Amino acid sequence: MVETIELIDVDEYTEPAQEPDYYAIYLRLSAKPSDAWRQCFDDEWRKVPTGLKRVVTVVDDRLRMEIHGDDMVQEQLDFVAELVRRANGALRRNTPN
Repeated sequence: MVETIELIDVDEYTEPAQEPDYYAIYLRLSAKPSDAWRQCFDDEWRKVPTGLKRVVTVVDDRLRMEIHGDDMVQEQLDFVAELVRRANGALRRNTPN
């Protein structure tokens, strides 16, 4: 069976990001993704036009997203949820039955 990763919750922990006025938040996933899922996630992230996305990386069973202090946080969370959904779909399409 092909793994399906879900976005579970937003951690309360934040940290400064490398860019000024940005900070990082962590989003908990339902499990630690496989390397294949991570690759699908990265591929889907790269498909999004540069101006519309924030840096998102997989860290163990979490996603680390860098957001700007002026960002609409819910819009950024929706963006990441869509990327998770697309990564799940890409993994299903790329995995032989």
